[in-house]
Amino acid sequence: MSGKRSRGPKTSNVILLALGLFAFSFIVAMTAIFCVKGAVPDTLIQYTLGAGGVEALLLAGIKISKVRAGKGGEDDEEVP
Repeated sequence: MSGKRSRGPKTSNVILLALGLFAFSFIVAMTAIFCVKGAVPDTLIQYTLGAGGVEALLLAGIKISKVRAGKGGEDDEEVP
């Protein structure tokens, strides 16, 4: 045993995975709506992309707070 505890996935990785799954499903839904209706819901797309920008700012804030607290700054990968 190496003495290292196995840790669960990092919160930022979970958020990024959820955002990726949402983006994929959103693209599929928008493609289906376009094929069925023949129109693009511009307002819905605009607000969805805006929410993605807010999420990116929140992740940046998390990273900056960790760097300022001295708990981050290097790569997220563990060095053996």
